[in-house]
Formats: sequence, C-alpha cells, structure tokens
Amino acid sequence: MPHELYPDPEQLEARWRALAANSGGTESAAGQSVEGRPLWRFDLGCRDAGAPAVLLTALLHGNEVVGSLALFDVVEQLGGAGALARERRRIVVMPVVNPDGLAANMRRLRRGLAAWRRGNARGVDLNRNFPPVRPLRRTARWNPLAGSRWRRSPWFSGPHALSEPESQAVAGVARQLRPSLALAFHSFGQLLLHPWGADPAPHPRQAEYRALGDQFLNGHPRSAFKVRQAASWYPMVGNLDDWLDATFDTRAFTVEVSRLDGRLFHPRAANPFWWANPLDVRGALDQVTPSVLALLRASR
Repeated sequence: MPHELYPDPEQLEARWRALAANSGGTESAAGQSVEGRPLWRFDLGCRDAGAPAVLLTALLHGNEVVGSLALFDVVEQLGGAGALARERRRIVVMPVVNPDGLAANMRRLRRGLAAWRRGNARGVDLNRNFPPVRPLRRTARWNPLAGSRWRRSPWFSGPHALSEPESQAVAGVARQLRPSLALAFHSFGQLLLHPWGADPAPHPRQAEYRALGDQFLNGHPRSAFKVRQAASWYPMVGNLDDWLDATFDTRAFTVEVSRLDGRLFHPRAANPFWWANPLDVRGALDQVTPSVLALLRASR
C-alpha cells in the first residue's frame, strides 16, 4: 500500500533515536506539543558548547513527512565513516517539530482518509508563528499563503507570535545555540529558499546566500533544484528563516524536497497527502541529499 512508504510517528521517532545513538549523539526533549508529545532534540557532532552550531529542523508542517525522511538521510550519510565525530560544529536536529499534526495525518492515512493538516493541534501554521521581522508589502497582503488571522485557514498564524509550544521550543533552542547555519526541510517544489520571505527587496547578504546556493546546486550534477529568495515564490510573514536571519545573523535556508506528482488524475490525487509526499521516496532523497551535504561542507 502507498501509505506504507511513510512511517507512523512511533516508527519515525524510533528511527531517529537509533540514528542519534549510533552516531554518538544525545537526545532530549526541547518541549512538548499542544497534545503533550515530546519535541525531540538530538545533539550531534562537536560537544564544545562554544563551537559554531547548525540547526536542522523538519515537519513544521504536519503533512510534509518526506522532509523529515530527507533530513534523516542527510544526517545518516553525514555520520558515515565516523564523520560526525570529527565535526567541529554542533549539529542540533529537531526532526519532528509538529508531532500532533503528523499523528493526525498518519491516523487518517491508515484509515484511507484524506490527510492534509499543516498546522498543529490548534490549527496554527508554525512557519507563520515566529516574530515578524519584515513588514509584508502592501501588494502581497491579499495572498492567503502569507499568513492569515482566520482560524480555519491552513495558514493561520496564531493569536500572536510564538503563541504555540512548538514554535516556542524551536525559538528556545535557537536562542541557546545562536546557529550560524539553519536548514528547515519542507515539501514540495525542489527549491532552496532563503530570506527574505516577507519582502521581495534583495537581502543585504544576497551574494553570500547565492554563493552557498551555488554550492548546493554543485552537489548534484543534474540537480533539478532552483535557488530563490523566498518572497519571489510567495510571501510569508512570521517564518522561521527570516526570524533566525534577523535575530542571530543565521544563514537560514528552507529546503523544499520533492516535486508535485505530475500524475494529477490518478486516484491518490484526491488525497492532499500525496501532493506533498511522493511515491518515489528514494528518488526524491537522491535529488536532495548530495546537495545538502555539499552546502554543509561549504558552510564550515
């Protein structure tokens, strides 16, 4: 069955905990979700608290499971041949930021029902719930994807910034680490996005972002990815990347894994889960993992 391509929350948690243990890492809970699920944090690489830090996140949106699988693939390959033990940076991974959304989607998927939940248990889009650092241009305010105050919107930004325990947990980890680099894994689009997301004006470090983007593309000789400033795709306010960049001077990227399945008329097209999660999981990972590894090497 197609749904068996994607793990249940318990299976995904077990995979991550085993990978962290086998890589010499440590695990802890950075907080709890609305429904009380732990928000796992895995610390890998250098143990020096003063070393530069890399923050890797996935599943801010509960329906984008392939993003966490891509992050797993990256960390698994990064740890090959003891490489993580030689890493001079702290690598902190939060692979399931929205466990409530994930659990709800996988329950529906196993029952043969449509699964589409992006937000947490209160319906908040966690990637619109961080403190806004750039005003949304007037010409883009009509775009519902930018963030909405309507509670039934898939892009509901919450009653106020950092209103949700999940976004609070990520912000708390970021404040502790002050990461030099951050990668957030999402789906879909085969895009590497960088700030600003709320403002189409060129970023002051545009050249640096582009240089790292070029290294990302060079990691795969036939890369189907494109590098773009996030606002040129669609505007968003309160996103994690903009906040990290403005607050900690982090080089922050979103990795949009996979692409929309072109077979829009097959029966699974009626289930939004399959818009974000491809049937060819291995093919999607093979497209992105070498590029992410190249970016990580270039950013040392």
